This record gives sequence, structure tokens and C-alpha cells, in this order.
Amino acid sequence: DAVVVAESQSKLPPPLSAAAEIRATLLARLAELDRGSRAMPEDAVEVAQLVEQLEEEAAKAGLWRPSFPRDLGELDGRWRLAYNSAFAGTDGLGGRRPGTSLDTPVLQVGEIYQVYRVNESKVDTVITVRPPSWLQKTGVLDLLPVIEGDADTEITLTQQFDVARFDTLRFAFVDGQVVNRVIGMFGALRFPLALLGFTSDTSKDTPFTDVLETKYCDGELRISTGGRNRELRVYTRA
Repeated sequence: DAVVVAESQSKLPPPLSAAAEIRATLLARLAELDRGSRAMPEDAVEVAQLVEQLEEEAAKAGLWRPSFPRDLGELDGRWRLAYNSAFAGTDGLGGRRPGTSLDTPVLQVGEIYQVYRVNESKVDTVITVRPPSWLQKTGVLDLLPVIEGDADTEITLTQQFDVARFDTLRFAFVDGQVVNRVIGMFGALRFPLALLGFTSDTSKDTPFTDVLETKYCDGELRISTGGRNRELRVYTRA
């Protein structure tokens, strides 16, 4: 069923407040880390500490922590992924490892967006992938008549969601689509993601659902934790 929500009333932290200063520092650091792919372990620790400090300021002010379903409207719209701790470097038996490369010899991962359609209880994850940078630099792609220099492929993965707790949503994949210049000549390629075509059930936790806890949201910056490994994800309004 459709979810009816109130218009978002969230506001940014006041200028010169501690929350505003921490928020600005966090965004400045994330701008250097390419969604976490350039983050070494110490960078990931610093980001986590800044997030914790921002959460503490939100708790003191009694603001910027949405309560669902009342505040679902604060999520509505398009968000750009600014950081995912899953991409960051790690310390392991092999020593310190840098973050996951988003530009491999095989492909390059472009922008990643989340698009909430709250009144439909749906969210789309939109990922742009393109040929690796070394291939782009050769100029070969510009010579292909169908591509005409635009070799981007857009992958959209759609999930439905339900409120799991006052600060947490539960998700399950529904379907997806792929489109690029070649496929677009025939329409987007769509495919089901629900297990064996059965209707996705987000009313309870199952092996096929996932949860995302919204720890902070001021209308322009959103911080969540979720996934099987409790990844830290930071989004900015697009």
C-alpha cells in the first residue's frame, strides 16, 4: 500500500554551531575519499569518529534523527552516495590495504544514487558503469557509430521497503533494469530480482531482506548503517 507522509521539515544545523562545524569537516574529508575507495584504515576511523560526533550533537539538540513512518518524507527524492565504509581500506594479515578501486582494468564505476519513492514504498539504486579509463583514453569508443562516445551503462536495482523500527527500514529486491545507447534502441532491459518471481515480503526479517538504520538526516546530508556487515553509508542530496 502507498505510504502517505508529511512534507519534510528538516533544517540544517545553525551556522557556527558545533554540529555545523563537524558536518562541514565530515563533508570536506569525504570529498577527498571518492566514496571511500581512496580511504586508508585511518581515514575510515576518522570518518566514523566524525559521524559519531555529529550523532552526539543531534542527540543533544533533539534534531536530525528521523522517526518513521512520520518522517519518511525526509528521505524522498534523489541522493548521491558520498561514502561507503565497504569501499574503504582495511588492516589485515597482509598488512594495510587501500580501498576498493572503482576504476578497474575491466570497468569504471561512476556515480551511485539512491532514489526514494516514498509514496510507493520503493527505492531505486542507480549505478553508472562505463569502460575503464585506459580504454576511454584510446579514443576507440568515439569511433563506434552506435555509441558515439557515450558508453555509459545505467543499472537500476529496485527494492521495496517497510518500516522495521522507528529509525530503521527493511528492504527486499523487486526488479531491475539495464539501459545504454545500444540497449536503449530497443527499450530498457528489465529483469526480476525477487526470489523465483515470488512477491517480496518486507513485513519481517528473512534471509532475503536487509535493514538500513538512519542515524542522521538534515534534508541535505543523510547517514545510515546497514547491510550484512553494518556498513556506514553517507549520502548527500542530489
